[in-house]
This record gives sequence, structure tokens and C-alpha cells, in this order.
Amino acid sequence: MRYLLAVLIPFLLIGCGGGSGQGESPMANITTLIVPLYSYPVGSYEEEHRKLTQVQSSKELIFIANPRSGPGSQLDANYLQLIGTYKEKGFKVVGYVLTNYGNRNLQAVKEDMNRYVQFYPQVDGFFVDEVSNNPAYLSYYREIHQHARQLGKSLLIFNPGTVVPADYYSLADRIVVLEESSDFLFRNYRNYRANPKDCFLIYGVSSRSVAEEVLHFLRSRGAVCLYMVDENPPSWFRLSPYMDILLR
Repeated sequence: MRYLLAVLIPFLLIGCGGGSGQGESPMANITTLIVPLYSYPVGSYEEEHRKLTQVQSSKELIFIANPRSGPGSQLDANYLQLIGTYKEKGFKVVGYVLTNYGNRNLQAVKEDMNRYVQFYPQVDGFFVDEVSNNPAYLSYYREIHQHARQLGKSLLIFNPGTVVPADYYSLADRIVVLEESSDFLFRNYRNYRANPKDCFLIYGVSSRSVAEEVLHFLRSRGAVCLYMVDENPPSWFRLSPYMDILLR
């Protein structure tokens, strides 16, 4: 994942998303975890996936399948088995698709989506990475939305890593409005009010006490979808050491 820090940061400081950012609001509950565990399921990081399969929770867990920075050119039997295991656990699974902020050929994006359905038919939808927050690309992402629906896949997650214009919310089921460090979150999202579709991927969470702060900070701003890791920068190869906090 790469990050597009938008010119919208000043906007964040006066509030955006699902409300005005003014006054006290009740604490939200984290109901959804999006888990970008990109390590290969056999070999050095096999234990990370084993730990995830042991998670017991009533929360919605969404695993991002990413065999080859996308589906790859052929089926991977290890990934097919992994996806089946997560589905048996009741997780949702989305396939990683890169868009390079709207600069990647749209047909190539659709072909990646087609290959996921061909190779890994159990996927519930797609995790669309490097999403542009420029309104000029809205039609590009509308085509991706339409193609996902044509494929019969109902779950579509956009990752711009920053806030997006309101029109984007009609195209995705979830939108990652921040993929950044906990320090950045605390500095720049003080007055943010989360939209129910917003998700947060937070890294550089250096201790359990900071993890608790992140959780409280986002819950108090209406967030319901969160994942955080300690690494900075994140490799997304290891499971969060704060799963017990996230699953609380």
C-alpha cells in the first residue's frame, strides 16, 4: 500500500465525514476489522495465518487476499486452501486490486477482478488499493463498482488512505479514510466525525497503551472499522499484536 496525503488535511481539522465534529457523541463500538495480512500462508509467516484462524469473535472480520499484488496469472493452491479456511471460520474475504490512483489501465483492473473470481470463487468482493480522491476519477471508480456487481460480488472496499468526496460513498461498502501512523491520527483527526462506511488502518502503534488510546480516540469519533499494527512502516506481513484489544 502507498499513501496519498491529500490537500484535505485542513478540512479534517474543522471536521468532516458523518457530522459536524461539534459536541459530545456516544462512544461507537468497533464492529469490523479489515485484516491486510499479505504474507504467504506457507513457510516463514505460516504462524501468522494460524493465529488469525484461531480468532473467535462475533465481529465482522475481513481478510484481504493478496497472492501476487493481485490475483497473479494462475491459481495458487495454498491461497485457495487459505481462503477456504477463512471462509469456514466465518470471515469475509476480498481480493487485493491495485489502481495506482486511477492511472492503471481500467481493463487490467477488471481482468484482475475476473481472475479472482476464476481462481478463488469464494471471495466476497475486492479491496481496491491506491484509490484517487480526485473527483475527476469518479467515473473510473464507478466502472469498478459496476464490474464488481456484474461479477456478483457484493463487498467493495476502497483504500484512498485519506478522505474522499461524498460521491465516493455511493460506490463502496467501506472506505479506508486513513492509512497512517498513530501520531498522524492524533494530530490531524481531532475533529473528525466518522461516516459509518469509514475504516482506519493505523500503524506505528508502539505499545499496548497507545493501542488503547487509538481505540478510544476513534470510538469517540464514531469509527466502527479499525485495524492497527506496531510496525512503522508496516509490512502487513504479521498479524496485529493488538488483536485482543481490537476484538474487545
